[in-house]
Amino acid sequence: MKKEKRALIKNFNAIVKDLLDNYDKYTDEERAQVKEVFEKARNLNAVLDKYDVEKKSVWKSFVESYGNYFDMMI
Repeated sequence: MKKEKRALIKNFNAIVKDLLDNYDKYTDEERAQVKEVFEKARNLNAVLDKYDVEKKSVWKSFVESYGNYFDMMI
């Protein structure tokens, strides 16, 4: 699965680079098509956001506790 993911990322990056290498020379219609592809990718990413699990960090509570403790000593 990791190899497949790496290959997909590599191919996607190559396609994006190739799509945009002559962007300033494209017609308005071609630019609209490129924008449409990116809009579809953005929409798909929004749908797939449900799989992005944010890791819970203890640093915020650590910093607050640290500040509370040392503020009391001053």
